[in-house]
Parts: sequence; C-alpha cells; structure tokens
Amino acid sequence: MATKIWVGTDSTNEGDWATAANWSPSGVPANADDVYLENSSQDVTEGFDQSAVALTSLHIALSYTGKIGDDDEYLQIGATTVNIGSHNGPGSPSGSGRIKLDLGTTAATVVIYNSGTSYDSGYPAIRILCNNAATTLEVRKGTVGVAYETGETSTLLKITEGYVSSVAGDADVFIGSGVTLTTLEKAGGDCVLGCAATTVNHSAGNLTTTGSGAITTLNNDGGTVISNSTGTIALLDTDGGLVDFTKSAAARTVTTCKLDAGGKLKYDPDVVTMTNKVQSDNPVTLTASAA
Repeated sequence: MATKIWVGTDSTNEGDWATAANWSPSGVPANADDVYLENSSQDVTEGFDQSAVALTSLHIALSYTGKIGDDDEYLQIGATTVNIGSHNGPGSPSGSGRIKLDLGTTAATVVIYNSGTSYDSGYPAIRILCNNAATTLEVRKGTVGVAYETGETSTLLKITEGYVSSVAGDADVFIGSGVTLTTLEKAGGDCVLGCAATTVNHSAGNLTTTGSGAITTLNNDGGTVISNSTGTIALLDTDGGLVDFTKSAAARTVTTCKLDAGGKLKYDPDVVTMTNKVQSDNPVTLTASAA
C-alpha cells in the first residue's frame, strides 16, 4: 500500500494516468493504494482503463480543478472510499467541472462534498457509474449524475442527498433510468429520479420522478414531490409537504395512500387511480379544493 499524489506533467505523456512519472512518488497507483488529486489543474486525459485496480481510497479535493475523463470515456477504477470536493483550508477553490468515474463492481462508500461548475453544457459536473449492490453515495453539495446518459447502468444500495447551508440550492442530483436503487434518502436540494426504488424518504427540497420506475414505499415528510413516473407507487405516506400528480397526464396508480396532518396531495382522478381509499394514522380533517 502506498500514497500517490497526481502530478500529471510528464513531458512525454502529460495527463496519462498510466504513466509512472505522472505520480509522486513515481509509480502508477495499484491495489490498496491511497490516491490524491489536489492543488492542481492538470487534466487526466489518458490511461482511463484502470478497471483491474481496487484502491483503498480516492480523494479528489475541491482544490483540484482539472478534468477527469473526456467526452466518451470515464476513469475506470475501483475504490473502497471515494471523497470528492472536500476543502478544509483557506480560500474558496472552484473545484473540477468534469469528474467522470466508473467504480466498477467494487463496493464503495462515496461522499461528494461539492463540485465545480460543469464544463459540459447540459451535464452534471460529476458523473458516477457503479455496479455493486452495497455501494452508497452521499451528496452534500454540487451537481451529480448517476448513470446519467441514455444506456448507462448502475447499481447502488443507497443515495443520500442533503445540503451544507442552503436546503433548496446546494445539491442537484440526477438519477438515470438505468439505475437499480434500493433507497433514496433526501433531505434537501433538487433530485430527478428516473428509475425504480424500493424506498424513497423525502423531507425537504424538490423531488421529480420520471420515466416508468415503480416505488414500493414513498414517505414524504416535507418539501415537494412531483410524481410523473408511470410506475406504480405501492404505498404513499405523506404527513408533510406536497405530493403533486398534476404535472403529467399519464395514467398512474397508487395502491395505498396515507395522508396525515401537514401533508398535501394534488391529483386528477381521471389519470391517477387510488386503488384503496385514502387513509390516515391519526384523527384528521380532509378537505378538497380545485387543483
């Protein structure tokens, strides 16, 4: 095991991850190494296929402002721990506007502290691929896409979205239709969920569901959920915030809906089928008004 720091300035193979001289100390990162990209604007432009390597940790600090990956390729590398966008020193570094990581089948704990402004118009600054059912991703701030592009796939245990200082504005997370996800835990920011999920716990910010993914349990305790996915919601439990089905005219089904004090529900019965009558866990007064 060794600690490797990205330099990337070799005169012959500048930007090549697979060139020993681009690392300090010299040598391409190998299994169980700890890798740091920090205080540098040097892009990683080649040597992207490191899929046989499983690092102990990969740290990409906010002080790293170079690009990782290109229009077509991700850096393919496993890592048990991945930290992106952390900063504990003076100043306000701008961060990287393109970090494309394919973590493969290594079980990873990924924490994203912040991102730069995306270099690629219409794309999140940080794009992640991962395919291990034990992998977890936490986003505290920044713009992040998981299997963002059409045809991409990923498998995760849990995605957590929160905030640092602005509940509404710190984080933007885009979860593609090719993601297999057990739990989405959301306490801030904006999120577009394009896939199915077993459990969605939403307490703040905005969540929009799209595509055809089903949700087994959707708990809304605050913020706004715009439910546009045609996938069935088996249990919708809302006791805070708003769940809005009126933004799409597509036919949808909610098997069981529980509405308690503090929760709001908007839907058109011509397109949204509530299989069972609306239920409540506590004494409530239910009123209706035009949507």
